Amino acid sequence: MILSRRAMLIAALAMAGGGAYLLDRPTDGEIGDLDAFARTLGERQGLVIGFGDPKSFFVPPYLAADAEVQGVTFDPADRGMIDASLKGIAKAFDAYPEKCLGRIIKAVFIAGKILINGTEVGGTYGQDWIFVASPRNVPAETRQLAAELDVHHETSSFVWWRNPSLQTAFKAQEPVGWSFQNDAADQVARGQGAEPGIETGFLSAYGATTPENDFNTYAEIVFSDPARMKDLAKKAPLIAKKLGLVLDAYITIDPRLNETFSRTGLLEAASRS
Repeated sequence: MILSRRAMLIAALAMAGGGAYLLDRPTDGEIGDLDAFARTLGERQGLVIGFGDPKSFFVPPYLAADAEVQGVTFDPADRGMIDASLKGIAKAFDAYPEKCLGRIIKAVFIAGKILINGTEVGGTYGQDWIFVASPRNVPAETRQLAAELDVHHETSSFVWWRNPSLQTAFKAQEPVGWSFQNDAADQVARGQGAEPGIETGFLSAYGATTPENDFNTYAEIVFSDPARMKDLAKKAPLIAKKLGLVLDAYITIDPRLNETFSRTGLLEAASRS
């Protein structure tokens, strides 16, 4: 079975210390003024893009104390690492109508290494914003891909938690008796395991670790690889049904996405009631 880009990314990050790297997309050119580029990029989606001291990772009306996330520690990113992450964020932003993401989150913050209870992860989220990791020990191509996928993945958690009816409908599609993981380390470890069969409705090993990660993975593929999402939906009615729930959740937030999903063929592939 061909691994998903999320599975490849997790594997690449896990192997980084041993010198094995994921090479996905060439990084073209260098960004001259990082701060100006981040400001202009953020304006496209109606949000703030920040990096530097993790203590500054908050936006009004929140306060400095809100930058801290329980159980999460951040290293500041080296400025030399930021270029690739900004390019990945820009790639992710292309998948949404202008200022769409600003309806969901207020900011994207770039950190260096991110640890959740001691386990290194590629991204997470805070009060009203998301964090993407830009660690030193992986190449630019991996940092770029990580930022791109994490924008979709982490932002979708806000869609998930703010929509209780979506949670209920999505969880109702889970295989009876499926065992989930609560600990971050267990989720990362299981995410590197064998991919579940598509008849389960899960799109990756990592997506099968929690209902939220399941939804995150659907959203990630919807926006980063709609052709793959269409193919999966055609092969499994359960995936088509869950895809319909994902699309409807996003269209409720921004009706312009109806045209986006129609153009990419996702509306036709989804089963919507």
